Amino acid sequence: MNEYGLYLLGALATLFSVVNPISTMPVFLALTVNSDKKHRELMARKSAVMMVLILLGFLIAGSFILRFFSLSLDGIRIAGGIVIVRSGFMLLNAIEKPNLSQESKNEGMTKKDISLTPLAIPLLAGPGAMAAVISMSTKAADDAIKYPILALAIVIVAFSVFISFRYSVKALPILGTSGLEALTKIMGFITMSIGVQFIINGVMPLLAQAHA
Repeated sequence: MNEYGLYLLGALATLFSVVNPISTMPVFLALTVNSDKKHRELMARKSAVMMVLILLGFLIAGSFILRFFSLSLDGIRIAGGIVIVRSGFMLLNAIEKPNLSQESKNEGMTKKDISLTPLAIPLLAGPGAMAAVISMSTKAADDAIKYPILALAIVIVAFSVFISFRYSVKALPILGTSGLEALTKIMGFITMSIGVQFIINGVMPLLAQAHA
C-alpha cells in the first residue's frame, strides 16, 4: 500500500475512534425516543451531514488558525493529542459519550430538530474530532493531495455514523449493555493510543531541536 493509502487508513482509524459511532447510539436513541422511524432517519442523515460540514470547515480553516494565532505544527499536535487522550480516557470509564451534558440531553428531548445540537455539536464533531482534524491536517501541509484524502475520511466516518444511527434500534438489543460497554472501552483505548502518538509526534521534533 502506498503513502496515500496508509494516510487514509490512519485518518479513518483516528476519526472513527474519536467520533465513535458505536457509543453514540444509546444517546441518539434516548434523544429520539418519541420520534417515529421517518423522523429518526431524517435526524440521522442531517446530523451526519452537519458533522461533515463542521469538520470540513476546521480542515479548511486549520492553516488559517495556525497562522492567525502563530501556532506551530508541533504545538497543535501536542494539544490535539492531549484532547484526544482525554476523550479516550473518558470512553474507558463511561458507556455514553462523555461530552454530552445533561443540559444538552434535556434540550434535545424538547427540540424537534436535534441534528445540529446536540447531535452534530458536541456529540459527533466535538473538541476531540476538531482537534484530530486540525492535527492530521498538519501532516498534509507539505502535500496538498492529503487534504482531499482527509476530507474523504471525514465523509466515510460520517456515513458510518448515519448507518449506526439508522439501525441503532436493531443493533443495540443485539449488542446488549455488556457488548456495547466492551466495544466502547476498546475504542477508548485505541483513542488514547492515537492521542499519545500525536503527542509523541509533536514532542520528538522539539527534543531534536533542543539536542541540536
